[in-house]
Amino acid sequence: MRFATETLGAVASLALLTSCGVVGGERPSPPLSTVAAAPETVTDGPVILGSPFTEDGFTYTPQDNPLYDDVGYAGVIAADRVGKSTENGETYNASSISAAHRTLPVPSYVEVTALDSGRTILVRVNDRGPVGKDNVIQLSQGAVEQLGLNSAAPAAVRVRRVNPPEQEKAVLRSGARATERIETPDQLLRVLRNKIAKPPVLTAAADDSAAVKPATPPAKTAKAPVPAKKAPAAKKESASAKPAEPAKEKAKAPVTGGYIVQIAALSSRARADALAAKVGGSVSTLPNLGLFRVRLGPFASKSEADQKLASLQKNGYPTARLYRE
Repeated sequence: MRFATETLGAVASLALLTSCGVVGGERPSPPLSTVAAAPETVTDGPVILGSPFTEDGFTYTPQDNPLYDDVGYAGVIAADRVGKSTENGETYNASSISAAHRTLPVPSYVEVTALDSGRTILVRVNDRGPVGKDNVIQLSQGAVEQLGLNSAAPAAVRVRRVNPPEQEKAVLRSGARATERIETPDQLLRVLRNKIAKPPVLTAAADDSAAVKPATPPAKTAKAPVPAKKAPAAKKESASAKPAEPAKEKAKAPVTGGYIVQIAALSSRARADALAAKVGGSVSTLPNLGLFRVRLGPFASKSEADQKLASLQKNGYPTARLYRE
């Protein structure tokens, strides 16, 4: 009876130690499968450019342009894209801070600035489209909300390609938001707003306004013959004929202005010089605004300028614009 009692006591003590997870004074390690980290499913490679494609009558050629900097309008990626595959094989998530772009590499990173508020955020481009006809970029719902935009209407934005630190890239790959950038100064915002407000091509109204200016001075010269009647001398008539010469100078105005194709307006002189060297253009400085415009021209005829503009838009610069100065 005593032997049975001692045996039961030993068994009970062993069971107690086992239930506490201690055998020989050490706690056993958990299985490796319960502590293994989940692998990262979203990466930044391989980078995809893709083949040229046609949209709304324009052919776009994707290019790896590290100096990309443009203004235009941003739309929102359609809700029916949720759950579908992006250009680089990822699954589109509306809450992520992502975007679709016509020509930038997939994936790549851009800073998007809302021109109404100056707020700037970091966005990851992981899709090729679709993009609205008048838009330069299409943002996810999450990006629209972080930027404080109204998703019901296109918003004026600046899109500038950047190469952020790896830590920020990892944040966007995880679907979270990166820290907002410093707000754009009001002076630069005014410049960008004026740039986006300009028409892409010269309209008939602009030609008419240019024609009105030469018509104004002749009205003043018409008054000159009035005092000439009081003096019959021929010398005074020749003197009155001289004021007619400014009309010839005004006729030269359209020639000196010509047509200009502007590719970009950048805040960095080094970036502007690099882009100008690449496209064979020149850099025009706006010292009071801190901007450097990359331009081609002037072209003597509008048809010649249009031909150059079309070539640029088809070869990686879809937002190049035509101006007359």
